[in-house]
Amino acid sequence: MKTKIAASLILAAGLLAAGNLSAALSSQQKLEVEKVVEEYLMAHPEVVIKAIHLWQQQQKRLEERMQKEAISELRKEVAADPRPAWGNPEGGTTVIEFSDYNCPYCKQSFPRLKQLVDEDGDIRVVMKELPVLGRGSVYAAKAALAAMKQGKYAAFHEALMNLDGRATPESVDQVARELGLDLARLKRDMQSSEVAEALERDRVWAERLGIEGTPAFIIGDRLLPGAVGLETMKRMVEAARGQPAR
Repeated sequence: MKTKIAASLILAAGLLAAGNLSAALSSQQKLEVEKVVEEYLMAHPEVVIKAIHLWQQQQKRLEERMQKEAISELRKEVAADPRPAWGNPEGGTTVIEFSDYNCPYCKQSFPRLKQLVDEDGDIRVVMKELPVLGRGSVYAAKAALAAMKQGKYAAFHEALMNLDGRATPESVDQVARELGLDLARLKRDMQSSEVAEALERDRVWAERLGIEGTPAFIIGDRLLPGAVGLETMKRMVEAARGQPAR
């Protein structure tokens, strides 16, 4: 009962603030309503705490629903256009990773994911570039996307993940040379609108999904933030395979 009374009082206060109720009340009546609301809430602070807790639960459920909807939409997008990707291009299970080439946890997770991909044989990994760690990260992400045009994305991605030290324009260029990429062409492609649009699209997806750092993995309909162990990846892949197609 207290919660219902409090809700009514809070609603009245909200309507006053919004002007919906204030237009129908005199100045004296508005002051009286505000005083009643204040006195009740001061006498029963536990009701306010409960109302806040319920609101937080509702917000959490809303965020979870929105995240699931975003995951479903992203899975449909990568099913139609999985680039850039590595692993089995015809793999029946898709793992989506948001990554930064200067993220130590991304580098830590890479050999685990590669082992899973090599052992399983039916996994396609779709990369979403999320360069959040500075200029070198942005340069590396652009170079990786541009490397697709020369058919070297997977090799370039692996080389950057195994790179000692930070990814910088100089170290990224050196990796490109070692892999036999046409560096002049790579640099031109890095400045293309296609690469810029891909980076922006990945940033927007990260925002919609509530991803604030790297790595972050989507396996099936679940988002797993942070470095993920091999056994966890295996369990998630098996769970994803048991889900109906969407």
